[in-house]
Amino acid sequence: MRFGLRVRRALGEQKFDSTTLHLQKLMEDAEMLADVKAYDAAKARLEDGSDELIPLEITERRLKGEPALRIWREHRKLTQEQLAKKAKVSRALIAAIETKRKTGSVGTGRSWGFPLDVGWELLA
Repeated sequence: MRFGLRVRRALGEQKFDSTTLHLQKLMEDAEMLADVKAYDAAKARLEDGSDELIPLEITERRLKGEPALRIWREHRKLTQEQLAKKAKVSRALIAAIETKRKTGSVGTGRSWGFPLDVGWELLA
């Protein structure tokens, strides 16, 4: 069979030779090591401020259908005017998007994602 592993069936149960069991253990250990490294990297990003957890309040408000732009703007404690100035767009455009009268383009989303310190995909 593949990988030179022998599988025998006896009484409906699979019996694996020691090579198979050893390979299986190595694969489990490698997966655990990858998980630990991913956890350590995520924890380091949180500690150095290059990443953050999304607060439950933001998630709950998004699930209720509130516009992401308004939620993140309020979370960052910015007024529409302050965000407009930082993003170099009009306050009226921000107000229209927050009230769902308009939708913003990806380019516009990127322009206000930077001052809000969120990826544009979270504003979609």
